[in-house]
Amino acid sequence: MSYPTIILLRHGQTEWNLESRYQGQLDSPLTPKGKEEAKMNALTVAKHFNVDDASIKIFSSPLGRAKASTLILCETLGIDKDRVIFEENLQELHYGILEGKTKAECQMYYALEFAKREADKWSYRIEGGESYKMVFARLYSWLERIGNEKIVIVVAHEMINRALRGLYTDVDHSTMFALRQPNDVVIKLENGKESIVN
Repeated sequence: MSYPTIILLRHGQTEWNLESRYQGQLDSPLTPKGKEEAKMNALTVAKHFNVDDASIKIFSSPLGRAKASTLILCETLGIDKDRVIFEENLQELHYGILEGKTKAECQMYYALEFAKREADKWSYRIEGGESYKMVFARLYSWLERIGNEKIVIVVAHEMINRALRGLYTDVDHSTMFALRQPNDVVIKLENGKESIVN
């Protein structure tokens, strides 16, 4: 299966990022720093790619923090926001009963569930949530649908982007789990490899 070149952005910093809360498919607003990060990410993309080219599709998670970041990208670069495709499969990993709680709270009140997930992030499904295996399935479904595209821009979330990077570059699970993407870093996935766009 051939994949397009993917320009991968994470949403800007949120209030819950500052509080180290698991957001999952819940939400919290962008901070002022997060709004600035979204703007700077947009400018980074524009330095390397012709965003006026309508053949470049723009996909975003429909969750509020990603949507807000995508709309900042559009406003910064003068892109018609109607070009954005809000894709359900790009929503963040669902943390189930852990959503909205800090890591410390999870370790205290859901110690058994937290420990089981830490021991097997690939297949363990938190109550009401998802495993990485489930996330892979929905990302693969999305990649199959966009296989004929040349270049796409994606605005999503750290766990989703981690899984997408792992799927695209075909690394083992332990390598994938170690991947990080700060809110102000733009990553390019191309020909089975990844690089940082400066």
